[in-house]
Amino acid sequence: MLLELAKGVALLLALSQLYSYSVRALRQHPWLSQGVGGLLFGGICVVGMMMPLQIVSGVIFDARSVVLSMASLFGGPWVGTLAASIAAVYRWYLGGVGATVGVAVVLACYGLGLAYYVLHQRGWMGLGWWQLLLFGLLVHCVEIYLFTWLPGDLGAAVLQALALPMLLVFSPATLLMGLILQDVRARLQTEAALGSQEERLRATIGAIPDLLYVLDEHGTFVEVLSDAALLRGGRGQNLLGKRLHDVLPPEDAEPLLVHLQRTLALQTTQTFVFDLQSKQGVRRFEGRAHALKQAPGQPRTLVLLARDVTERSEAEAALQASEKRFRSLLQNVGAVAVQGYTPDGTITYWNAASERLYGYTAEEAVGRNLFMLVVPHTLRNALQEVLLEMQTSPDAFVSQELTLVHKNGQEVPVYCSHTAVYAHGAVAEFFRFDMDLAERRRTEAELRVAATAFEAQEGMMVTNARREILRVNQAFTRISGYEDHEVIGQNPSMFSSGWHDNAFYAEMNQTLEQQGHWEGEIWNRRKNGDIYPQQMHISSVSDDDGRVTHYVATLIDITQRKAAEDQIRQLAFYDPLTGLPNRRMLMDRLQHALAGSARSGACGALLFIDLDHFKTLNDTLGHDKGDLLLQQVAHRLMDAVREEDTVARLGGDEYVVMLEGLDAQRTVAAGQATQVGEKIIAALNAPYRLAGHEYHSTPSIGLTLFSGHEVVLDELLKQADLAMYQAKNAGRNALRFYDPLMQAAVTQRAELEADIRQGLLFGQYELHYQPQVDAQGRVQGAEALLRWKHPVRGMVSPASFIPVAEETGQIVLLGSWVLETACAQLVAWAQDPATEHLTLAVNVSSRQFRQQDFADHMLAMLDYTGANPRRLKLELTESLLVDNVEDVIAKMTALRARGVGFSLDDFGTGYSSLSYLKRLPLDQLKIDQSFVRDVLSDPNDAAIARTIVALGHSLGLAVIAEGVETAQQRDFLLASGCRAYQGYFFSRPLAAGAFAAYLYAQQSQGEPA
Repeated sequence: MLLELAKGVALLLALSQLYSYSVRALRQHPWLSQGVGGLLFGGICVVGMMMPLQIVSGVIFDARSVVLSMASLFGGPWVGTLAASIAAVYRWYLGGVGATVGVAVVLACYGLGLAYYVLHQRGWMGLGWWQLLLFGLLVHCVEIYLFTWLPGDLGAAVLQALALPMLLVFSPATLLMGLILQDVRARLQTEAALGSQEERLRATIGAIPDLLYVLDEHGTFVEVLSDAALLRGGRGQNLLGKRLHDVLPPEDAEPLLVHLQRTLALQTTQTFVFDLQSKQGVRRFEGRAHALKQAPGQPRTLVLLARDVTERSEAEAALQASEKRFRSLLQNVGAVAVQGYTPDGTITYWNAASERLYGYTAEEAVGRNLFMLVVPHTLRNALQEVLLEMQTSPDAFVSQELTLVHKNGQEVPVYCSHTAVYAHGAVAEFFRFDMDLAERRRTEAELRVAATAFEAQEGMMVTNARREILRVNQAFTRISGYEDHEVIGQNPSMFSSGWHDNAFYAEMNQTLEQQGHWEGEIWNRRKNGDIYPQQMHISSVSDDDGRVTHYVATLIDITQRKAAEDQIRQLAFYDPLTGLPNRRMLMDRLQHALAGSARSGACGALLFIDLDHFKTLNDTLGHDKGDLLLQQVAHRLMDAVREEDTVARLGGDEYVVMLEGLDAQRTVAAGQATQVGEKIIAALNAPYRLAGHEYHSTPSIGLTLFSGHEVVLDELLKQADLAMYQAKNAGRNALRFYDPLMQAAVTQRAELEADIRQGLLFGQYELHYQPQVDAQGRVQGAEALLRWKHPVRGMVSPASFIPVAEETGQIVLLGSWVLETACAQLVAWAQDPATEHLTLAVNVSSRQFRQQDFADHMLAMLDYTGANPRRLKLELTESLLVDNVEDVIAKMTALRARGVGFSLDDFGTGYSSLSYLKRLPLDQLKIDQSFVRDVLSDPNDAAIARTIVALGHSLGLAVIAEGVETAQQRDFLLASGCRAYQGYFFSRPLAAGAFAAYLYAQQSQGEPA
């Protein structure tokens, strides 16, 4: 079997020689050579399969594995593919049980050979004998493995019979065929190299720009080695056998022949220059003629090498012109100062820029020593040593920055470079180039300032046009927590907090693209995960063509500023004690509520809440307890309403609740608001715990409805406020709706307040006097009663305007006018013996008496008017004694010391304490007319009147009764011990003139009035 396999291999190797012949024959046609090679290798495989070793029917064995693997390795992809295709098709055509395995063997060998080809092309595998042998073993081991694919026991039988013979025969055959093909390749490469070398030699000679000829002593061309086609007469071989005079004009040929003959005569190499006419005109050549050794029987010959030096000659001429242009160019260079100088430092050249830089003109500088002119003495020795080194080594001087000297003595910073210009091997001249660094240093200073600014307190980030971070400063690191190496190369989206949607970033990018910058607030995330606000400004940087190259972002951490803004907003719009919205916030929300009501048609409501007797709590338990109550009330109000409703504190103990979204029907909305109000009353009626104290409080609530813009904001609050006062007048702890009639009353009241002020300005007030008589009816004095004679209203009752004046504080001015007028009346009465004994009682308002300087003001008025203080009696009400009784006693004592008397008016109607009563410096008690009116019909009033009289007598105080209108009332009071009276029974209040007439009439009649 080994012999049979060896015969098949020998035949295939012999046939493979055809491949080497075809490759060599067709080496000038690579594609054709590859096609023929593929057909030959495929044909060799077909021949092998025609004479196979067949052990079992349908299973054939031949050396195609050797041929196909080598075809792919040495022929490459195209040769291998064509050969494998032919072999695979033919094997499939032969059929049999081993057809599939046979085709697989073809493809495997083709693939392994192609893989080896790729590895060899990349330099990873060689083509040595041992490598080829190992490759053969690998190929046939794979082939043996493919035999296992045969059906049944057929594969085992084949392997047992052929495995070892195949490895012993086909593996060496693979090595042998590889060596044959490698030899073919080496021979082809050698032939190609020889041909290439010949071509290069021919190309080299052809590329020589010189003329290279062999001529004899007569000027005949013996051989043409190189012809630059410059001579007239044609190219190359056309010159052979011709003489110089045949191809050149006599004027050119004769001088050249003389040079050639001289060379032959001297038998040396001669160099000469000559001109020749060419197709390009007159050309100058530099010729070198060398005499050759004369062969026996042959004429003397020489080699003529002529080089066209026309360009070099022209270049030398141009060089001289160039030097002139060079110096002219240096003269006009404005940015570089150029100086030429000799090795000893003598200046030979000084351009215009040097004049501007150093201040010396060219006439002043040329001929002087450069080092003495502009170099400081501290640098001269060093520069001179460097200059000496430059004469031996041109690289000795390194360009550097120097500080030289201007003509005026100022320093000139320059960047200095030197160069040496050589002529014929010797240093002819040095040149120095100086660039002014003053501007650069200014730029560097500006850059340092910019760098300092970059490291300022504001965070800064620089990105490229692709939004990749290039640089950040320390402030950025401090703000974000990221070090620079953690963010460089990243996208700023890494800081995104997730608080902004895509529309936010889209708008930012659009603004950047359109305007070149963007500024605003943005929330980003620190390295530790904290989300914080930034004030950011982004600017784009563009090049000269308008393309964006960078983005620069500055950012400030505004966490503290936002907190401060929130705190300011809290202070501006919220009550600091309760945390509720204040009046400003309420008005803003009310404005929005009105607008919403106008759109939806729904009603809303305002509830104005005032705590009853809150002042008493502050006065008794202190303001700290009052603050606790206000805070607890705020919590209860918030719990009593919906989240969409507003609870606000206006100040003090006043709250406002705004309800929104009530029914569009006002009657239904009123019911809804009433339910909320009642709920609030119930909540605020519950006991409070105030730092250990249990306290009960009640609210008075005023309620008004609103819908749309039918009422302005301030008017709504006024309506609710009026309704609240109506609730207080109704007994407190109540809820009342706003009544338009109440608004009319308020309007009238406001007009009355204005008229009260005008009454003082225009003198509309006057005093009337009601006589005060004793038991015999004699006038002992009078009470001054204020009257207002209004030009429109007529005579206005004190009961109408006095309470208003009390509430508005105008009572102080009115009271002062009354006291001054009363004092003036006392002065007038003192002038008449008939009235000089009269006393005058004047009512003093509690608000007026509480004025800090009331006593001083009263005493100053007495001094100013000259009135007798002992004739003046001030009537005080019991309400004055409720607050700060000690201050009241002090003022009364000060006035009493000057003789002013005091009467306690309306005694018994208030809350007087007997302990206070005995301490007050009083002179008189006045029984209120409410007791006198029914003293004859009401036992209680009679008992009170008698008690007051008895109390006054026990305290040593005089007693007077007012409102006496009948003789029976006077008789009862007289019987009870009261001996002074005042009332209509005696006289109505009279004007000053009428009072004097009444007094004169009484005295003339000698009868009691």
